[in-house]
Amino acid sequence: LVMAVAARSLARHAGLARAMAPAVQAVAAPVADQRRHAESLSALKNRIKATANVAKLTGVMKLVASAKLKAAEDKLSAAKPFGASLLQAVATREVFLSEEETAKSSTKVGTKDHKRLLVVLTTDRGLCGPVNSSMTRNCVRYIDELKKAGEEVTLMVCGEKGRLSLAREFHEDTVLALDGIFDKDPIFETASAIAERAVSREFDTLTLAFNQFVNAAKFDSVRYHFPQIAGLPVGVMPARFEGYDVEPENNEEALVNLMEYAIGGSVFYALLESQACEISQRVTAMDNASTNAGDMVDRFTLIYNRARQAKITTELTEIISGAESLEG
Repeated sequence: LVMAVAARSLARHAGLARAMAPAVQAVAAPVADQRRHAESLSALKNRIKATANVAKLTGVMKLVASAKLKAAEDKLSAAKPFGASLLQAVATREVFLSEEETAKSSTKVGTKDHKRLLVVLTTDRGLCGPVNSSMTRNCVRYIDELKKAGEEVTLMVCGEKGRLSLAREFHEDTVLALDGIFDKDPIFETASAIAERAVSREFDTLTLAFNQFVNAAKFDSVRYHFPQIAGLPVGVMPARFEGYDVEPENNEEALVNLMEYAIGGSVFYALLESQACEISQRVTAMDNASTNAGDMVDRFTLIYNRARQAKITTELTEIISGAESLEG
């Protein structure tokens, strides 16, 4: 008898639960929607706050870089008469071409059994636009072209960004990977140490690759070729020096010392050029980042306001519907 009563009670409760299921679902659905709206609005609010913080950070970085740029430009302008004239006197200039332009160019790159020492200058820090990516991409393509032509390439990389890219890919060819050269302003002692390591290597041509400052919005990735003078027969003048007189005549030591000093001076000037490029491109990159972050804040704010308005409209509709159902 007890079991029969219990069975009838369970049946009644089960029937009641089935009858109330649509009503429970109807009540639970708005609650779930409200929870989703709240989570969505909270996430949007957090994104707006985070993006606004990024905009503030990039704005400050732009101001700092702008302040440094004037000093870097002044130093470069002071060194330009000496550095540019030195490079013009002792080296041959080439601009890195794009892959498409290189394919169309008729200029021959590399000579079989030629020993080339490639010194590449990059930066230690990022957030400076295409400065490092442009240089490393061009150098990778250039090294591949030299090796295909049969040249023996030795690589010296200055700057953390270049080390992480070039020294890793061409680790067997890399004899020097130097970081921290831009922790402070470039000094001639640093350039002399780099040049001393370079001239101590055996090479037929030394190629110095760096980014050359054009203006605040533009730079060129260039390479300068320095001929080897040590070991030339007595009385033989390199083609670069045929228009110059050397005293005492046929003094090989004078030309060797000149080239060593010229390479050191050129590296110092190239460091100043690279520093100006890095800072100017950081100003541009941070300005673009600040603008983009501001646009994202505006877009997220618009989405947030629309979602909040939709939430309010939904709640009002539910209140009105509930009131009408009670009256009915």
